[in-house]
Amino acid sequence: MLYRNKEKVNSQVPQSAAEEVQFTVRVEHGGSDQPKLFCCLYKNQGGHYSAFSPYLQLELQGAEGTTPSLPLLPPPNLSVEPSSGIKRGDMIRFHCTVPDPLSQSSSPPTFLLRRTFGQTSSMISQLQAGQASNSEPQPGFFTVGPVGQREEGEYSCIYQINKRTKLVNSSDSNVVKITVTNVLPVPSLVLQQQTDVWSLLCTGSPAYPGATFSLYLENYELPVESRRVRNIQHQATFPVPVQDSPVALYQCQYTVQLGMLWRTSERSVPLAVTRGTSTPASQGVDWPLLLGSISAALLFLFSLVLVVVVAKRKVKAAAEEKKRREEAQFWTQRHTQDHVIDLTLRPISLTPQEWSSRDAETASRSSLWNPFSTFTTPIHSIH
Repeated sequence: MLYRNKEKVNSQVPQSAAEEVQFTVRVEHGGSDQPKLFCCLYKNQGGHYSAFSPYLQLELQGAEGTTPSLPLLPPPNLSVEPSSGIKRGDMIRFHCTVPDPLSQSSSPPTFLLRRTFGQTSSMISQLQAGQASNSEPQPGFFTVGPVGQREEGEYSCIYQINKRTKLVNSSDSNVVKITVTNVLPVPSLVLQQQTDVWSLLCTGSPAYPGATFSLYLENYELPVESRRVRNIQHQATFPVPVQDSPVALYQCQYTVQLGMLWRTSERSVPLAVTRGTSTPASQGVDWPLLLGSISAALLFLFSLVLVVVVAKRKVKAAAEEKKRREEAQFWTQRHTQDHVIDLTLRPISLTPQEWSSRDAETASRSSLWNPFSTFTTPIHSIH
């Protein structure tokens, strides 16, 4: 959208994601003596409006010739602190300085900081930078942070001064590139043995497979060896290099592509390897591995104790249930026992000879026993 002073005069809707549009305006000669000031703004796909651009004053060609154009302003110089090793959460401070001839100008310049990331560019005013640092803005100083992935990119600055009642922009300064170093997790480097062959294993983050791993000697910028792993792997194996010194310190790091930028992790903890020995001279404690092992052991012991307690309770409950069943079965059998005695009289069949012998026996017993006697002993006959 194009504005003249404060009035909207034209607008365009591009068919595709265009980076710029052109407007054609008609300015009549004569008439009002007010300056012809134009500015523009844009609306993104999310419906948000940008800030207004600086005003542009059109110079009209009259009968007396063309108004001489203003000389271009020299570019400023941009510096940043810290200049390297910027980590996530740090605060960075830019300083935009003007050349010496303009530093003593009566009209103080206005500074703007431009951030470019890919094809996107945005301007940061000193007021916005002052809000980030919770302090009064100082001329030419910009504080950005706490930095994260959104603050990465290329930075430059410009300054504006008033000349002949209009605002003039300088050309862009030098470009300062900001890269956050600890976006990726730090890798680990260990010495391992496979079939009597010792090698160095560099392990990155499983969240970033297919990285390019590099092996370094400590305090050396160039890698000893680099190799790219497959897209399903997150670690690389390096053979132990031939070393001249008795002890050498090795580090590793990995690089992956995230979006449009290549990200490089920090270097691992130095690993000391002794020449001619099969074990490292000194190796840092792998705290994640140690804590993981302790946690696994505690979890195993807790599970074992829980299983023993549950099994003991089940065995005790089963024994008590068995005892109750046996007692119930015993008393059931006792209560259901039958004590009836069979007194049925059965008929006896005797022959006449048996009846005669039984009568004789009965008579003999009767003669020997007197029912009217007061003695209880039988009377035997005397022969």
